[in-house]
Amino acid sequence: MDTAIVTTRMIGMDAISNFTMASAEALKKLGKVSIYAFAYERPAVEGVDVHFLGGKNSHSIGTSVRALLGTFRLARELSKYDVLLIVNPDVGSMLAYHLAKRYNPKLKVMWTFHGLTPVEYVSGFRDRWLMRIRKRAYISSMKRAELIKVDSRFVKNEVVQWGIDPSKVIVMPLGIDLSRMSGGDGRRVRDKYGVGDRFLLLYVGRLVKFKHMDELIRAVAMLEEVCLMVAGGGPDRERLEALSKSLDVGGRVWFAGRVADGELPDYYAACDAWATASRHEGFCVPVVEAMAAGKPSIVPDVAAVPETAGDAGLIYPAGDVASLAEKIRTLSADKELYAKLSSIAKARAPSFEMSGVMEWYVEMVKEFYSPTKSYEMTKRQGG
Repeated sequence: MDTAIVTTRMIGMDAISNFTMASAEALKKLGKVSIYAFAYERPAVEGVDVHFLGGKNSHSIGTSVRALLGTFRLARELSKYDVLLIVNPDVGSMLAYHLAKRYNPKLKVMWTFHGLTPVEYVSGFRDRWLMRIRKRAYISSMKRAELIKVDSRFVKNEVVQWGIDPSKVIVMPLGIDLSRMSGGDGRRVRDKYGVGDRFLLLYVGRLVKFKHMDELIRAVAMLEEVCLMVAGGGPDRERLEALSKSLDVGGRVWFAGRVADGELPDYYAACDAWATASRHEGFCVPVVEAMAAGKPSIVPDVAAVPETAGDAGLIYPAGDVASLAEKIRTLSADKELYAKLSSIAKARAPSFEMSGVMEWYVEMVKEFYSPTKSYEMTKRQGG
């Protein structure tokens, strides 16, 4: 079984790139595996070929146009494989793999869809325009695909609302390498920022408006013995720092900026709980990373976050800052509850471990490819 993985970018320690690379590593045991991407920013992997869709290692409007102009050549090349795995692609490459199906009617085309940020949460006219185009192209493509893998029931519900046949959408979590999360040095971070013995919340992620970090800061302002560590960067940072100053919590809210992946385990070890006020998440990797460190989460009742957190955290009504503050207060004061949720977190985390999820994923691809049987859509779906 020869497989081509068509994606947009393979970058650093990004969770989606990690999952895509792990799938390439696993599938190469079954035959030839090639990655087709606009940009590849990872170490080379023996036995996995990399092809640049735009002719060079770069993702831009120019390389997207070049990929579009090379549609027929790329389609013929992709038609030589047995399976195409489409992973959140760029619009410039999308015509090619559907045309490849015409060249080779036996070709199997499967999507791995990790979600799209809603247009209303995208800043700038140009980016909103591009997101609208991408969404329309994705919907059209997924309607023609034979199988679509999504990370959560929430994302499945989204694509079904877009008109995708629910019978060909399978829910499978995003596999994550969690082994490193148990060895962090939390004391180093707490000493660096002067946290002391105070209850420390951690947020890891981008600082953009739809994450509603201002609500988390306002909730912390209501609780004198609670601190907040913000690990991440983004266009909303300056506004959030100004808010912290205006609320006089600058000594309890710290902005660590973008934290190197190798240092993240220290931040998870340092915190008492992970929290977010985000309105849209298709999965939410930091919740799982917190679980692996034995830390509960506090999350809003929207999108996929409560689904990912399960019973390993507390859930509050999105937008209700007073309720968020009360959940934080409860978790920080109730030692028995905290110990219970921490125990649940540790027990739940292994269900997201990369090795187990990847075994499931590869079995799905094998059954999907098999010319003698169709994939059992109800198998382990949970959705």
